[in-house]
Amino acid sequence: MSAVNVRRPDREEMTSEKADELAEQRCGQEFSELPSWMQMNIWLDAEREVVDYFAGEADAVYDRMKEEQLFGGGNGHRPEAEREDHFLELELGRRLGK
Repeated sequence: MSAVNVRRPDREEMTSEKADELAEQRCGQEFSELPSWMQMNIWLDAEREVVDYFAGEADAVYDRMKEEQLFGGGNGHRPEAEREDHFLELELGRRLGK
């Protein structure tokens, strides 16, 4: 059995990249060239955007898990009541010669 290689996003790296992007968009300069008070404001905005991104990702995972729970556990199987109906239909078709 081989291990799955999953890269966990680095929040600080993402914040840094977002801060660079915001500095360029808002000021037309690199983040490091801005005055310290402006760097702080942009960094806080970048952090807020990254936190919002992760919150959205967490919501999406929760929604997928909830959907899988409602529709067969996400393992490709139908809920028990739906399976029973399906097999009853198959049995009826078999008895009717279909």
